Amino acid sequence: MKIIASIYTALCLGFLLATASLAADSTSWRPLRILDVNATDWDDSWAGLRGTSKGKKLFSNDSGAFMLLVEFDQGWDAVNKGRHFHDFHEWGFVLEGDFLIYEFVSPAQEKGALYTMRPGTWMSRLPFSIHGNRADAMEHQQVTPGSKQLVFVEGGKNYVLDPNHKWYREDWKNITEFTHPRFQNTALPEVMEWEESVELPGAKVKWLNDDIDGGFRSQLVYVPAGWSRPDGPTKSYFEKAQRFSYVLFGDLKVLLADGPKDAGKHTTLHKDFFIDQPPMSIWGWDEGPLTEKGAMWLEVTYAEGVRWGNGPIEAIKFLP
Repeated sequence: MKIIASIYTALCLGFLLATASLAADSTSWRPLRILDVNATDWDDSWAGLRGTSKGKKLFSNDSGAFMLLVEFDQGWDAVNKGRHFHDFHEWGFVLEGDFLIYEFVSPAQEKGALYTMRPGTWMSRLPFSIHGNRADAMEHQQVTPGSKQLVFVEGGKNYVLDPNHKWYREDWKNITEFTHPRFQNTALPEVMEWEESVELPGAKVKWLNDDIDGGFRSQLVYVPAGWSRPDGPTKSYFEKAQRFSYVLFGDLKVLLADGPKDAGKHTTLHKDFFIDQPPMSIWGWDEGPLTEKGAMWLEVTYAEGVRWGNGPIEAIKFLP
């Protein structure tokens, strides 16, 4: 009887484990989130003073991170013009027009250095980097065209140095070590050239960030007209990493699958499509030409969550 009971117990345990495994497999996979940005409405809650800027929220999470497409009018006016810094990383990419920003290396510095972000400029701003538009210099914006750009904020505290500003807090003085942003002009070939991709056969890349240990990678990716994967169809995913892509040009055919056993369906991405690829979501490439005109996209990968410092970034995994 003891033997029969042991066998029965083992069978029940095996059944429960198999059921749990099947349940986990059926619920752990997540879909890609694809957004046609041009089909979404502008949100005035992201407006500058007198409605001189507007935004579209592309992504947000419970920890305070968000991604915006922001459009600044010619002669725009900022809500917070003064010098300030954050305790979090942010990044941005200019799609159209020029954007002027003052950068400061010290809180004792009042004038700063003016930097003009041109179309194609990538910005990676580390925490504790002082910047601002300067109230006495906003008139300089009036001689520039309007600007459209992507902005990603990881979420955290803002510190304003002006004691008369409503967001001022004395605790900014506790920070004694300040950093500097990285600006990369990607549009000019004499400044930055395309290189062969080591991960996507037949594609070219421009490297922007590659902090594997810190868990943050960004690059521009380009595939020519008629491009197809020479190694055939693939389905890939990350267990923890999160990847964002924004199509800058052309058309790109991808395969959407809800899980490993799903054959998937095709969709074609076009300019101004945004793709949020969370952990345990599948990105698929099928056979044959995957683009007619060619395509270019901005690709940003976080190791875990959407905050710099959670690295290293895991190797991408492929389904059989």
